[in-house]
Amino acid sequence: MPQAPLGVALAMSCKSGTGMRQNLEILKGISSLLRERQPPGATLESALENLLALSGTEAGLLTLLPSVNSPEPLTVRRGLPEDLVTLFAPPHQKNSALFEALEKDEHVSLDDMLRSDTSGNFAEIFRREDLHFFVLYPVRSADRLSGALGLASQRSDPIAERQNEYIQTALEVLGGIISNFQLREHASKLCDDVVALQEMNKIISQSLNLDQIVHRIVAEGKRRLGTSQCHLLLVDESNQSLAGAATTQSDLDVRGLDIKFSEPSLAMTALAARRVLAVEDVAADERRNRRLHASLQWRSAIFAPLMTKDHPLGVLLFSEPSRARAFRQGEVARAETLAQQASVALENARFFQAVSRSQREWEATVDAMQDCVSVHDMTGMVIRANLALAKKLKITPHKIIGKYCSEIYNAQGSGLLPCRHGRSLQPESFTVEEVELPQIGGTFQISVSPWYDKNNRLAGSIHVAKDVSNEKLLQQQLIQSEKLSAIGELISGIAHELNNPLTGVMGYAQLLQLRKDLDERAKDSLLKINSLALRCQKIVQNLLSFARKQKPERIVSDVNEILERTIELRNYDLQVNNIEIERDLDRYLPKTIADAHQLQQVFLNLITNAEQAMLEANGRGKLTIRSRTDHKAGRIIVEVTDDGPGIPEIHLSKIFDPFFTTKEVGKGTGLGLSLSYGIIKEHDGNIYVRSRAREGASFVIELPVISAVLDESGMAAQKTNREVQFEALIRDKRILVVDDEKYILDFFSEVFRMYPTHVDTASNGQVAMERIRLNQYDLIITDFKMPQMSGRELFTWVQKEQPHLACRMIFVTGDTVSIETRTFFEDSSRRYLAKPFKIEEIKEVIHQTLEEVQQQ
Repeated sequence: MPQAPLGVALAMSCKSGTGMRQNLEILKGISSLLRERQPPGATLESALENLLALSGTEAGLLTLLPSVNSPEPLTVRRGLPEDLVTLFAPPHQKNSALFEALEKDEHVSLDDMLRSDTSGNFAEIFRREDLHFFVLYPVRSADRLSGALGLASQRSDPIAERQNEYIQTALEVLGGIISNFQLREHASKLCDDVVALQEMNKIISQSLNLDQIVHRIVAEGKRRLGTSQCHLLLVDESNQSLAGAATTQSDLDVRGLDIKFSEPSLAMTALAARRVLAVEDVAADERRNRRLHASLQWRSAIFAPLMTKDHPLGVLLFSEPSRARAFRQGEVARAETLAQQASVALENARFFQAVSRSQREWEATVDAMQDCVSVHDMTGMVIRANLALAKKLKITPHKIIGKYCSEIYNAQGSGLLPCRHGRSLQPESFTVEEVELPQIGGTFQISVSPWYDKNNRLAGSIHVAKDVSNEKLLQQQLIQSEKLSAIGELISGIAHELNNPLTGVMGYAQLLQLRKDLDERAKDSLLKINSLALRCQKIVQNLLSFARKQKPERIVSDVNEILERTIELRNYDLQVNNIEIERDLDRYLPKTIADAHQLQQVFLNLITNAEQAMLEANGRGKLTIRSRTDHKAGRIIVEVTDDGPGIPEIHLSKIFDPFFTTKEVGKGTGLGLSLSYGIIKEHDGNIYVRSRAREGASFVIELPVISAVLDESGMAAQKTNREVQFEALIRDKRILVVDDEKYILDFFSEVFRMYPTHVDTASNGQVAMERIRLNQYDLIITDFKMPQMSGRELFTWVQKEQPHLACRMIFVTGDTVSIETRTFFEDSSRRYLAKPFKIEEIKEVIHQTLEEVQQQ
């Protein structure tokens, strides 16, 4: 153990006359520490050195207990081992009998320490260090225990009775020193808080943008409170909840911080009580929101309500996720002050945001209006005008300011007076009239109404001029459009219902044609049935084109054959109505890639229009249909010519416009030629008309000649090869077919019976689920819409329970019009069969699906 010769010498000299002077000098040195502004550790070091000299002991320690202003304990030592000093540090201070004695202002001697030493730690250390003397003095400040002074020596009784009096005096001075630097620390914290509040106010006041402010609040809150995270919840009146607005926790989705008013929560408790709530252990508090706590796992938190005078704004939340924390009174007060500052900032930002939004919305709304709007003062002078009025007058808005209403809105030749403005200033007046305004351009419906200032005093009038020049025409078009929309919805429903039985008719007709035991007559009959079913299918598809636009189904097509089929459709009506048909078709016309059914729709429109025009003009007529090849341009030319009344020159540029028609209301939609124009353009072709009044009309269609990639023999070979590949792919596969229509299930069973496969069927999604649980399937074909459980719901279940089967599912649907159905197929990337379908289409979609599975 190190010796202290100076301390021993001083102790021995205390009996002499110089000893008292030396003791007083030491006391003076300790007192001088009151004036010094050293850090607490350095002050305690100096004090301990002086106290050792004063007592004549060789070793000692000086320890301070934690306080509100100094939460961390502080201990300095001289000549004592660290393990002895540790016994006086937390957590021993709270439960030690030694400190209980010190609280009573009693000295603790070596014997007292050995008696209280149940663990034997003190005795072991004293023997090891050869200590024969130890005494513990209480250090008090402001009438409470602030710490302890321990003095030790290898001598048995180093401190004389007289020296005890000096030590007590020194401890009183030391208590003042401790009080002094605790007060300095408290003052420093108060200064820090003031600076923090000023900084918070400065940061928040730099912007009135609500989004920026909420993020600044949580960032500053975390920094000032020293917590791990800070979160801001704001009141959401529409959802009756506290909704997350901002957080400092980067991995937390702030939208997940949502607490309903009706749910129990510490945040709502603080808000309802209008006071700050500090919780050391959130998990143990019954008022916590269990749902939120389960996901966030906060250990301790401060909930500071944000309030205005009239209503709550939200809660500022400071959290510690990793450890329980006892928040000090100063921290709680700081959180409350920060919440008050944040409340003011949020309220100002919200008010500014509301005012700015209202102003922007008003200006944007008025300027976005197609109607002409002007605001007038009591004299009728314009004080504001919108962009629409400026455009009509062909001047800038500011040049309208200062004009009078009569200069703008009075009819031509009526003079400047009287003005509608004067009539609008009467109580509860509102005038509306229709007038021609050539200076603006058109017929306008002008409405004039009074406006009032914020004090509800009459301030002038508002003029709104609406262009109604085309209103009647638009009304007629709107009525026609509504009719077409209703027809489209009706057609969509009917088509869906027709598609189911058509699937059965087409399917069984194709199956029967594959039989080898049929005679030629039966085969011919089945061929007619299938052909007529295909015709019905295309009629349904044409009907659906009114409900939605469809992409062309491009195949190798014979234009002459399409023309013949179209003439055949109208042949009976044309003969009955005395319309003579003349065909002039090029028998060497090349084939091309086109949608035969869309072209048939175009030809049908042209023939029908010609028929109606000839009957209306002459009661009879001659229709000439020609086809030829323009070899130089590589195009097929089709002409449909009638000898009807012709088309007036003024109408020639409009006949392909939507809704344009010269027919009486109820006899034409004005869409036929527009639809035909779109179809031909989709085929990279052209359509135009040549006509003169009273000389008939000739519609000319030009289509590009697109050669097929393979000739017919090559296509046949490819088809045979595809069939072999299909049979190899489907061999030994187990297939589940799900549909609520039994005849469709039977049809699929018959199709797959031709191949080495095993087929199971299910009449609804519930039965399909049971079969999937019991069997391993290679392919699932399911109807999209079914009672009890739809194909979509079955797909969702498969994705969750047996995800490997999701890519092996094919849907069957008769509804390809609805947005919901189309969106599902696009999002899920699943293949589907649109009812009615051919056997070849079934095989092709299965082929594609199984090939895709093999490639994965």
